[in-house]
Amino acid sequence: MKKTMNTVSQTFNWSRFVAALRKEVVENSRTIAFSIIGIYALLTIFMILGNVVNHTPTAQMIMMEARVPYTVVLLTLSLVVCVMAAMAFKNLTTKAGRTSLFMSPSSSLEKFVVNVLIYVVATMVIFFACAQLADLTRIAVLKAFETKDFAVPGPMNFLQVFSAMNWRIGSGLEDMTWLGAMTMFLDTLSKAALFFLGSVVWPRLSVLKTFVTMFVIQIVLIVLLVVTIKLGFDRHAFGQWFGDFIDQGHYFITSSIISVIEIVAGFGLAWYLFKRKDVVSLKWWK
Repeated sequence: MKKTMNTVSQTFNWSRFVAALRKEVVENSRTIAFSIIGIYALLTIFMILGNVVNHTPTAQMIMMEARVPYTVVLLTLSLVVCVMAAMAFKNLTTKAGRTSLFMSPSSSLEKFVVNVLIYVVATMVIFFACAQLADLTRIAVLKAFETKDFAVPGPMNFLQVFSAMNWRIGSGLEDMTWLGAMTMFLDTLSKAALFFLGSVVWPRLSVLKTFVTMFVIQIVLIVLLVVTIKLGFDRHAFGQWFGDFIDQGHYFITSSIISVIEIVAGFGLAWYLFKRKDVVSLKWWK
């Protein structure tokens, strides 16, 4: 049987990578622009409403409530990254899109890295830029209404979230320590990896299918954990152990390790399945 020659080197070439990156950005510039505007608008609404609801004038209460917007921003980041990661391989939904993707003069590795860079890495960077701009917009809009009874706190400092404030993490995530922030960051990146994998496996309705799959898996794991605890452990003893487990910070370390495993497995499996895709069929098992 005569073999078809692949004229494109499957190694990584910087010039081809830049060309593929430029092609992806140009072809999806409208979608990317609307996504950035939507993120900025959503965060601006959250910032303004959050300031209006929490307008305690005393400096001490402002410091206590300052953790709230950081938490809202990080939770919104998790949602946005999942949605954007699930859009990475939307071209696979049509035969024309698959033809354009697989027949473009770049290697599979370059195409894969381009999508990781745009829909995961760039999304996270742009999100924090939009969050900072939205916070400055909040100040610009509400500063004229500031009184002694209505405080408008200064701009958020995201570097403070990731700074090593202290090593005490016994009170949980409400003390935004470096370890708590790292755990949340790795958890967000692990979700991005799983939704990125979902974009390869299910290009159509990727967000919904990936979410349902993850939800079902989590429910099954929770049921198994509850049954195991009920059959093999004393509930009071387990509750005491779990409380100490969280208070001593082991939960954060364990969660970070699990997130790293999910990141490696998610992107690794996505890469393996992407290499098996072709123009004719989208079945992941072929």
